[in-house]
Amino acid sequence: MKKTLLFSLLFLSGNVFAQTPEQIIQKIYPKYSQQNQCHQVQDGDAGDYCMRQHKREIRDTAQGKLMYLLYKGDRFDFTENREDSAHVFTGLAGFFVLKHQSGNDWALLASAPRESVGSFGVAPEKWTFHEFGKDKWGFLTTHGDVHQGVSGSHYVLFHHNGGRKIGVSWLGESHSNYGYYGDKCEIYEDEPKNQKDCVKNTLQSLDSKIKILRDQTPSGGFYPIQITVDGHVGQKKYRQQVYRMNFDAKSGKYIEPKNYVLKDIEY
Repeated sequence: MKKTLLFSLLFLSGNVFAQTPEQIIQKIYPKYSQQNQCHQVQDGDAGDYCMRQHKREIRDTAQGKLMYLLYKGDRFDFTENREDSAHVFTGLAGFFVLKHQSGNDWALLASAPRESVGSFGVAPEKWTFHEFGKDKWGFLTTHGDVHQGVSGSHYVLFHHNGGRKIGVSWLGESHSNYGYYGDKCEIYEDEPKNQKDCVKNTLQSLDSKIKILRDQTPSGGFYPIQITVDGHVGQKKYRQQVYRMNFDAKSGKYIEPKNYVLKDIEY
């Protein structure tokens, strides 16, 4: 009888401390909407978001078996049970890294539960999983928007350092002001001098491609990033112009070089 009671207590105790990935996330996002099948997550003045798991990856690393969970959500009105999008709001994403203990028992290693990304209250749909350094995994997406005819986008990298930190890097991807000025600066069609100056110096359209340089020497444990740009700024042409982004251990993110043509873009 005593042995049976002791076994029962040990069994119950083990289950209390054992945490499934779902139990861990439930502690971080405690409010769950059964009707909408998502976590109701408030993000300050931005309001509520309907958060669901979007991706799950597992990798064997030097730190052990790690699980990488990506949650994303759109702005949502839970009173009326409908999406509540508006241009002024972004979407929301959460990145979590769990370390395997035993069986289906995991422990939270690192988390970034509320990261603003996306536009019109909607989080990006396309995310890809990458190794940014040896045993340093994370997700990559793009964030884009347009204001008054000026459009642009950033690469957004969620990267785990292998320990207890998650970093987020924003690197310029594209930029165009054609929507504001017109393909030939038609906004100045009645002002020939201004139109000529606009075409020569102001009109721009830039796009790029990103690549992780896994064969290059890491910085702070992270591989360099290469971004190749095509397009023009005024009459200056960019054809397969290559820029290299190194990881800065102090800030915990990738840094755009000072001469990067898509650095500090606004849109």
